[in-house]
Amino acid sequence: MTGGLARRAVLLGASALAGALATAAAAATPVVTLFGDSIMAGYGLSPADGMAAQVQAALAAMGVTAEVRNAGVPGDTSADGLGRLNSAVRRDTTVCVVEFGGNDRRLFPASQTHDDLDAIVKQLKARGVTVVLVAAGGPEQREAARQVAETNGVTLFPDLFAGVGPDLRQGDGIHPNAGGEKVIASRLAPVVTKLLLAADLRR
Repeated sequence: MTGGLARRAVLLGASALAGALATAAAAATPVVTLFGDSIMAGYGLSPADGMAAQVQAALAAMGVTAEVRNAGVPGDTSADGLGRLNSAVRRDTTVCVVEFGGNDRRLFPASQTHDDLDAIVKQLKARGVTVVLVAAGGPEQREAARQVAETNGVTLFPDLFAGVGPDLRQGDGIHPNAGGEKVIASRLAPVVTKLLLAADLRR
């Protein structure tokens, strides 16, 4: 091998090693996917004020390193979520926060919300994803989420809007403003942290 070819081989080897190290480092960072409707999507807010950024900041304040992804779509129902599950929640997700129900109550009975959420949770669990199921919507939709969480043995986040009063909502009186998203994120982060630690211990 000539000197030029040898140097090129060394450089290619170093480049491959650097790429492998970068891939390993990325794989070591757990992924949290926020899968839901406008609340998870941060409707009406800048990306910096939305739920993904707020949860990321809350986790960082607790000393937790994770990549938080926004997989929320405003207006989505549980049926919509079930339909886009495989494309929205990528295979490298460690913890998935599932939040649907707020839009369901205007469109179909809570029994369908129950069945949709049950199918979502079962599919995620089959993929090895740890699930946090958020109780959202009216009383019937929240009860459906509670039943699904209990049946499937996943963590229930029981009251999405606890502590989010009128002053922490946008002009429509429904969607949280930046302060409201921060309140939700601050309550969600410890739940996610506990599940990330448990997932890490299982590796």
